[in-house]
Amino acid sequence: MEAAQFVMPGSYGRGIPVWQDAGLRAARRLVSAFESALGQWWTPRIVEHPFLMPAAEYKEVFDNYTNVYETTVPEAGGSCVLTPDNMSASVGLLRKHGGEEPLVAVGGLLRVLPGGAQPLFRDRHIWPAVQVTHLVSEQNAVAELERHRLAVTRLHEMLCLPVMTVRTGSLASYGRTTYLTVSCLPDGRPTVTATLYVMSGRYRDRLLTDSEVIDVGFTGKLLALVALHHRDAFGLVLPSVLADAQVGLLVEEAGRRGQQWQADQTQGGVRVRAMQSAPQPYARRRAERRLLRQGVPLIVGVRGDALRMARRYPLRRADLPALPEPQALHGELAAHDDRLRRISADRFSAGLKEAGRLVARCDRCAETNGEEIFGWTVPEAGEPCGVCGAPGSEVLLGGRFY
Repeated sequence: MEAAQFVMPGSYGRGIPVWQDAGLRAARRLVSAFESALGQWWTPRIVEHPFLMPAAEYKEVFDNYTNVYETTVPEAGGSCVLTPDNMSASVGLLRKHGGEEPLVAVGGLLRVLPGGAQPLFRDRHIWPAVQVTHLVSEQNAVAELERHRLAVTRLHEMLCLPVMTVRTGSLASYGRTTYLTVSCLPDGRPTVTATLYVMSGRYRDRLLTDSEVIDVGFTGKLLALVALHHRDAFGLVLPSVLADAQVGLLVEEAGRRGQQWQADQTQGGVRVRAMQSAPQPYARRRAERRLLRQGVPLIVGVRGDALRMARRYPLRRADLPALPEPQALHGELAAHDDRLRRISADRFSAGLKEAGRLVARCDRCAETNGEEIFGWTVPEAGEPCGVCGAPGSEVLLGGRFY
């Protein structure tokens, strides 16, 4: 991510990464992709809450949370917390203005960080942080939570990341229904990527609402996971939905032919970045490598009458009979994304199914077999119990992991 100029090599301090322009644009595309996934059912509203929140207002909801920074700001009414969570502010907006659509808060969260930091996985300043708040009726809560689950799953698919959802009771004091989406690291170890709750009654009461409160959240960890999975010897390999430039165009000199082709692709919904290079082979190779480091999925090279396309992961070059049309490029980008999904899905399968962490258990064996169960898969997958053969369902084994 540093080579792609997403983040700076240094930081403002432990747990505070410094984002660069390319990373900011990728974060915006991440939010836009999620907005489109939510758009299948709702017209969500995107907001960004103030960085300061009155401490009393926050503590009325989260009285026992100590991982917050507090300061005194007379102009803001006295004691304030530096935004550690958006839910109470979002519920306040929904109560004030009404509406049945979810509210999507985007911004940064600041939390006390004991121990070491792990950039984008465990930070003091968590950015981007995306938090959905949705007020729904009691009878529709689980059905609405399922739609949010499908939207988060769809986001992972667009990012070419493997994902499953588990239902867990380990956070019952926070959510009366708790879903966690689980992906994996490149070595197959599971990692949590998003949280989805129907909040417990005590939080609903503290938020002064008669509605059920759905809370869904994920962070820039998703971008870090993309970078861990999708890379080759030249650097970051971005899924097409995140790539600022989906196609790089290498030309020896600016000409009307290349300009018209680039304009046609833009009109056809393909993002193209043109880069001029000297005719010498080493100069063209340097220009190509700059595009590769930026994560560009496809590169089209024009040299006289010769045309070539470079595809990623693994890098393969092939001659072209003509400059491709937008429809052909959309097909190439879809094939590119499919390659990324297959590779990461193989790691997921090896890390969970083949490693014996994703198994079937009946209720009796789940309670008496001495195994630590992280959660039950959603939707429920009925299978014979792997211990006794009785009807069971799929569970993910293991203790807490992040």
